[in-house]
Parts: sequence; structure tokens; C-alpha cells
Amino acid sequence: MALFFCMVINSELHIAISRTSVDNGVPSLVSLEETKLYTGVEYEKMFKFFVDLSRENYRETIARVTRKLLRYILDNSEDDTKSLFLIIKIISDVLQFQGSHKHEFDSRWKSFNLVKKSMENRLQGKKQHIRALLIDRVMLQHELRTLTVEGCEYKTSHQEMIRDLLCLSTSSYGQVRSKAQQAFFTALGTYNFCCRDIIPLVLEFLRPDRQDVTQKQFKGALYCLLGNHSGVCLANLHDWDCIAQTWPAIVSSGLSKAMSLEKPSIVRLFDDLAEKIHRQYETIGLDFAVPEKCVEIAVMLQKSEHPSSEFTGLCSEEIQLGIQRQKEKNAEALRNYENLVNMLLDCVEQRNLPWKFEHISIGFLSLLLRDDRILPVRAIKFFVQCLNHDAIVVRKVAISAVAGILKQLKRTHKKVPICPYEISGNPKPSSIQAGDRPDNQWLHYDSQSLPKTKEAWESCCFVEKTHWGYYTWPQTMTVYAPVEHQPKLGRRRDELTEAEQIIYDHFSDPKFVEQLIKFLSLEDRKGKDKFNPRRFCLFKGLFRNFDDAFLPVLQPHLEQLVADSHESTQRCVAEIIAGLIRGSKHWTFEKVEKLWKLLCPLLRTALSNITVETYNDWGTCIATSCESRDPRKLHWLFELLLESPLSGEGGSFVDACRLYVLQGGLAQQEWRVPELLHRLLKYLEPKLTQVYKNVRERIGSVLTYIFMIDVSLPNTAATKSPRVHEFTTRILENLKPLMEADEEIQNHVMEENGVGEQDERTQGIKLLKTILKWLMASAGRSFSTAVTEQLQLLPLFFKIAPVENDNSYDELKRDAKMCLSLMSQGLLYPQQVPLVLQVLKQTARSNSWHARYTILTYLQTMVFYNLFIFLNNEEAVNDIRWLVIKLLEDEQLEAIWKCWEVFVSLQLLKVEVREMAATTLSGLLQCNFLTMDGPMQTHFEQLCKMRLPKKRKRDLGSVVDTIPSGDLVKRHAGVLGLSACILSSPYDVPTWMPQLLMDLSAHLNDPQPIEMTVKKTLSNFRRTHHDNWQEHKQQFTDDQLLVLTDLLVSPCYYA
Repeated sequence: MALFFCMVINSELHIAISRTSVDNGVPSLVSLEETKLYTGVEYEKMFKFFVDLSRENYRETIARVTRKLLRYILDNSEDDTKSLFLIIKIISDVLQFQGSHKHEFDSRWKSFNLVKKSMENRLQGKKQHIRALLIDRVMLQHELRTLTVEGCEYKTSHQEMIRDLLCLSTSSYGQVRSKAQQAFFTALGTYNFCCRDIIPLVLEFLRPDRQDVTQKQFKGALYCLLGNHSGVCLANLHDWDCIAQTWPAIVSSGLSKAMSLEKPSIVRLFDDLAEKIHRQYETIGLDFAVPEKCVEIAVMLQKSEHPSSEFTGLCSEEIQLGIQRQKEKNAEALRNYENLVNMLLDCVEQRNLPWKFEHISIGFLSLLLRDDRILPVRAIKFFVQCLNHDAIVVRKVAISAVAGILKQLKRTHKKVPICPYEISGNPKPSSIQAGDRPDNQWLHYDSQSLPKTKEAWESCCFVEKTHWGYYTWPQTMTVYAPVEHQPKLGRRRDELTEAEQIIYDHFSDPKFVEQLIKFLSLEDRKGKDKFNPRRFCLFKGLFRNFDDAFLPVLQPHLEQLVADSHESTQRCVAEIIAGLIRGSKHWTFEKVEKLWKLLCPLLRTALSNITVETYNDWGTCIATSCESRDPRKLHWLFELLLESPLSGEGGSFVDACRLYVLQGGLAQQEWRVPELLHRLLKYLEPKLTQVYKNVRERIGSVLTYIFMIDVSLPNTAATKSPRVHEFTTRILENLKPLMEADEEIQNHVMEENGVGEQDERTQGIKLLKTILKWLMASAGRSFSTAVTEQLQLLPLFFKIAPVENDNSYDELKRDAKMCLSLMSQGLLYPQQVPLVLQVLKQTARSNSWHARYTILTYLQTMVFYNLFIFLNNEEAVNDIRWLVIKLLEDEQLEAIWKCWEVFVSLQLLKVEVREMAATTLSGLLQCNFLTMDGPMQTHFEQLCKMRLPKKRKRDLGSVVDTIPSGDLVKRHAGVLGLSACILSSPYDVPTWMPQLLMDLSAHLNDPQPIEMTVKKTLSNFRRTHHDNWQEHKQQFTDDQLLVLTDLLVSPCYYA
């Protein structure tokens, strides 16, 4: 204990350890010694009067004494854990402690900055901080300097202490191990190359042939390899020498007969270790080389006189020596890489290796796939064989690995430069213009000039990248060279490399392929399986590297899988077909034509057998097949998908699925298939009156992608694809019977396709349902907002949309409400503002109070989303002001005042328009869109002064209200206007508010609904101004405060 306190108290005066450095085995022409940092302390001058410098270094002495003590305790009283805790603390402080701990210093530094920020006085200039803060800053600076005294050079004393910590990290006592491991991890992260020295000692505990290792030591060694969450992981160092030792040792530890490997804590440790390696592993370089140009520049730099340097420079012999050493290091790294692969394979081939360690080894092997080095042949054969492994985990790893191996074996295809302007026959434009231009129309899909013959196919210039040409062309545009300049297709087995022969032999074996298809057709997770991109990449690589060599073997399986409607089999065939289409990118015309003769019947069968569980997989299959592919190459597919997608065969679900699959393919082509989009739109227009909801929703989604490219942006040419405004104009003609009708529109269309003639109104309702689905889908996916023609549909939507939020409403009303909500959030162009306001004014004169109420909710959102566009148009602001004030005077109470009971029951229902207008006005005032000026206040005050005659009895026993509805409505409008002005300032009291409150209080005893409005306004005013009432009441006179007190404070029963 005394030794510990001496160490802590005098740690700042202890000279750093100065013993010899440990040979780390890293050859280098550059000195790896640490740079000495000057911290302002010269120990010789400081201690020459007090300390005899010939005596031993105190830190080394303490370390040596502690080491002897540790050996004694471990030999005689290992259960003395308290002493071991102190020894761990002493070793940690000798290694790390320089007067303060780093984490304590960081905590004090953060606290100092917080106090400094809160107590600074910026008005004092350089004297803005108090003296105590400056003293704390000096002390922190001193601590920071002391923390930098000890460097990171690995010396023999450090080696001895870290080995002691390793010994304690594998102790028999869990708490001792835990504390020692924390100090051990900290030390590993401090000293250079110490891990290379420690790893062999840690791996000694994992040797399967050792019988003297206890379970506790084995467990402690695993923790030492694992590391902590922020420290060094010995099992995952970025060094070939290290992982070449650790990974095989981890796997071979499974052969240990002395350890209980089934123990849950051990199993969890191995799982964590493997998971951490997979998560943190970064590919280690094999070939590190410095380009000759960099060497030349470095030689010129060292000879430069500006800036001058005392460095004499390197001679040519030294430079050549460095290059030679680097080559030797690269060769050694390659040997380590190949040895590691072979050692892991040797471990896997051990018959008595447990399955968990086999999986760990296979996982390590998968991490060794590289893009700059082909995997050794032995490993390739192993992964191909693992495709039919019994364990699904191994099969998944093998699928990804073989797909990566095929990517490594991919042959380079030659490219040639082209000039797109010469191909199009048009000159290069003077400025950049996006869209469909004369110079990029040769990329469009044209059914009259499709490459349907060998000559046309080979002469056609295919461009795979969809984005090329729409905005501009690449500076140097390259495409694949003709077939005669490409690598040979249809190679024989003797023309393949050794690695390719392994894959060829296995996939040419019918039994191997049959077993593989069986495994791929199995269900993995019920209800959660999806189209697997890794399996797709596997088959894509096979058909890309080996052409159609495996097609005869796979064809019977494809026909069998397509005929089976089970979810897993359909998913399997979708993955194979997608890989087959993408893998045929460089096939000759004869092979491609033969392929599509096979695929077209298969796809027709698959689409007819499509189910709820598989339609997503087939949509992904077609979308993946069409991604980054020239549409002219896939004309067989597009013509197939456009064959009457709404034929009705199979019911509405199959029709919706066909459209979904077609949509996935066309969406990948974007701007390059305008002809197909026009054909599809022409086909769908007569079928927009579909009755089935799922078909309507799918048609709406498809329409969104049809018009996706129709955007109006600066420097954008007009699109050749379908135009939204032309389509909407035709739709408006068909919806005229609904738009011109005054009665309420009800959804009376049943979910069945009627036979025979139907009236225009019924057809219009069906059409409207589909259009609503389209507009809702476009709101979230389209690149542009609603066009002018779409805004002309607003009156119809206002008439249909319900007022209340009730899920019991039918589909038509719910969709109309949702569509209005989405359209109100869209961006309006300045030229569209007058049209929208004209539509709102027209609807405000409608006989339907639902429509008048709905335009107010639409108006609120529209103004707030387009605030600056409206503020830039003074006429638009005045129109909105007029519209809101007009709706404040909405006369909805007329013709219902037959008796008082009827009034009480209906007045709450029929004042929504005026109340919503007041809410809208309040919001517009609060965001300063409208201002509370004199004319507005005067107008509301005049309305409030509208005189109301007294009630009188007409018949005995009944009281009938004879107040003219117009007078009451105007007076209520004035009260609502004052209420809106008051509620527009919830957190302050403007100068005009006290008088408005007084005016409003005079109507507290008016008839309903005025009385209710006044009470609600006063209640809200009290709630929003309660917190700062002491400040707000200064704006009122004594008389006004007295009136407010009577209104706002409830009378006391005991007063």
C-alpha cells in the first residue's frame, strides 16, 4: 500500500523509463524511435542538487519490485485478490500515470470550458476572465505537458509489465482478469508494435495440444483477443503477420479436448470474436508500390533550396535499396496471404473440427476475397463445393463467395470511343440543354428500327448507362467494341484457366446442379424471404463468364420451377432468370435470340401463376433485368410485357401484378422509351374506369411513372414522352358530368365490372377514383408539381371531400380528402396563383357548405407552403384577405330558425365555415401574411354593432326566434373577426388588443352562437397569457383590468 501511495504522490517527479527498445521485427530505413518532446523540464538541472543521477530510475525500480511481489503472491497466495488489484493499479500507473489520468484530465478540461463560457464577460476585452479561471488554465496546461512526457516506444520494461498484465488477465479469478484486461488493453493501444510481441503469448493458451491450460486461462485469452469496444482487437490487426497467426489459432482451438467448448460463456465469446472480426476487418494491401513519378518528385524536393533543410538527402543506392525492400515485403505479404488461406482450409478439413469452428473458418475465408488477387484454386474448389453444403449458413457464405470469385474471373471487354453527334447526324449544340434533343433520339426505343437481325444487332451502337445523353454526353464516350474484338465466347474446357475449369466441371454436372436447385428452392424464413441479390449475382456471373454453356443443364429445372406456384420455387426461378438476362450482356445475336425463345414462354407461365407472395419478387426480377441495359437489347421482354396487361385472365389481382411488373421494367429506362410509354397510355386510357380497387391503385402508380419525365425546368427541352397537361385535358372532358352537377356525389359503384352500358355519371365516378389514385401517387414521386389542368379538378375535390375525419367514409371521399391535402403542399408557380385563387373564389360561391369549409383547410396549407410566392404578389394577398373575410360572413343559418330546439341542435353543425374562416384568419395574422390594420378593425367593429331585434312569443307554450339570420350572421362574423385578431397574438399584447377585448366583452350576453365564441376566446386568452400576466397587464388601463377581472376570474362562492 505504501508503495502505491508513493507512486501516486511522486509520479510527476519520476523520470520516464529509459531502458533499451524491444526489437519489433519491422525492417525500416527510417528510424522508428520516438521523437523527444520538450516539456519545459530538464531533469538533470532540476535534480542535480537533490538527486544522485547515478542511482536507478525510480519507475524501473518500482516495476522490478512489483514484479517480484507479483511472482511471490501468485506462487504462495493467489487468492489474495486485494493485493493483486493494487499490483494491477501500480503497473497501470507505472505505464500510464504522469501525475494525472487522461480521462480525468479530459473531464476537467470539459468542465473548465463550460465554466469559462458561462462566466466570461465580453465587455472587458482581454480581461474578460476572472483570475481563478486563468490559474485553472495554467494548471491544465501543466497537466497536459506532463501527459506528453512518456512516449510510445516499446521498451524492455514495458514488455515485462505488459506480460505481467497478460498473466493476470488469465487469472483464475474473474475480477482480477477484468481489471487486468482493462490495463492490458490500454497498454496495447499506447506502445508501438507491442501487439506483435504479445500475440504469440496469447495464442499459447489456445493451442489444442496443451493440457496444462485451465478453463479460466482459455477464457481470459479469448477476452484478450477480443479487446474492448474502443481499444485494440488482437484478432483483427491490420498486419499479415498477426492475422496469419491469430485466425488459424482461433479455428484450431476448437480441436482442444481439454476445454469445455459447449459452455455458454465460451460459445458467446467465440461468437463475439467472429462477429467483431467480420465487422471491423479491412482488406490489407498485398502490393504496395510508390510510382516512379513520385520518386522523381521526392528527389527534386530534397534537392530544392526553398525551403532550405539540413537533410543531406538520399543517394540512388539508398533509394534502390528501399524499393528492393518494398518488393521483398510485398512478396512476403503474398506468401502470408496464401499461407493463411491454406491453413484455414487445413483446419476446415479436420474431420473432428466442431461445426461452429468450421463456420468460423469459412467466414474468415470469405473475408480473404480480394479484387486485386484471385483466390487460390484450392479455396475456389472448396467454395464451389460448399454451394451444396448441408448447413444453410455455409451455403449463404458460399453463394456470396462464388459470386465474388466469378467477379474476379471476369474477362475485360474492349471499349472504343464514339462521337454521338456523328451517329445522330446533328451538330454539337452551343449550350447544354437537358431532355429529348435531336442528338440523343437515336437512343430512343423505336419499334420500326429494332435490331431483329444479326446484321442490325452487330451494327447497332448499344449504350447501357441510362443517364448518358439526357443532360449531356461524356467528354470521351466509349462503348463496347464489336464482337470480333471481344474475348472469345463459347470456349472449350481446355481453353479455360484452372480456376474456371473447377467451376465449369461442377456446373456442367447435372447432379450437382439438381442438388443446388433443390437447396435454392427451399424456404428459409416463412413470410420474410425476398428476392436475393446475392443469388442473382451468382447466376449473372455464371452466364457472363461461361456464356450459355450451362443453359442446357438448367433449362429443365427452369421449366419445372416456373410450373410450380409455391413461393420459394417462384423466387428461385426469378433470381435465375434475372441473372440469365443480365449475364447475356455480351452474347452474340444468335445466342440472345435463342435465349428469348426460351424465356418468353417461361415468363408468360410465371406471370399467369403469380401470387400474393411472389409478385414482389417478379417485379424485382424484371426491374433488375432492365437496370443499366439498352432497351433495344431487351425488346423481346418489353413487347412481351405490353401484351394486354389488363386482359382479365386470372382476375383483378393478376392484372394488377402484370402492371406492377411492367412498371418495374419501364421505370428503369426512364427517358429512353417514349414510344412504349405512349403505347401503354393509349392502352390504359379506355380502361381507367376500372372498378377493382387494387387495379385502380396500380394504374395510378403506373401513370406516375409514365409522366415522370414530363418536367418543366430551365434549359430543358420538351419531352417526347406523354405530357401531363394533354392527358389531364382529356380527363376533364370525361369528368364534365360530375363537375357540372350540383348535387352531392355519392360512391354508388359496386366492386364488380358491370356488363352493358352505364350512364356517364357512373363512368365518371369510376374514372375519378382512378385519377385520385394517380394524383396521390404523383405527389410523392413526381419531379414536378401539379400542372394548370390538374388544378382545374379542385372544385370537384372540394365538393367530394368530407369535413370530419371519419374512417367510415367510402374510398372516394377519403381519397379526395387525401388528394387535397397533398396538392395543397405542392409548390405553386407564380403563373398558377391567379388560377388557384379563381377556383377558390368560384367554390366560395357554391351552395355546398362542405365545399366552402374545405377550401379554407386547403387555403391554410397552400399559403404556408408557398408563403413567399404569395407575399411577392400583392394582388394575391388582397384576394385571400377578401376570401377569408367573405367566408366569415357565411350565411349557413338561414331557413333553419323554425324553433329554438332546432336551432340548438343545428347551430353547432352549421357554423363550421365561419369558425374555420376565423381560424384561417388568425393563422394568417400570426405569420404576418395579413396585418391587423385600421380598415380591418373598423370593419369587424361595424359588423359587431349590427342590431338584433328582441324575441317575442307567437304561440302559447313555444318560443320562436324571429331574428333575421342575415343580421345574426353578420354580427357573429364581426365577433369571430375580433376573436381571430386576439388569438393571433398568443404570447404578447399589442397596442390594439385591449380595446378589442373590451369590444368583445360587450357581446358576452348575445344569442348563440355569439356567446359561445366570446367565452371560448376569453378562455383561450387567459390560457395563453397566464404565464407572463404580470408583464402583459401593464398594457391595460385600470378600468380595462377591472372589466377583464370580472370576465376572467370566476366568482367565489364564499365571497
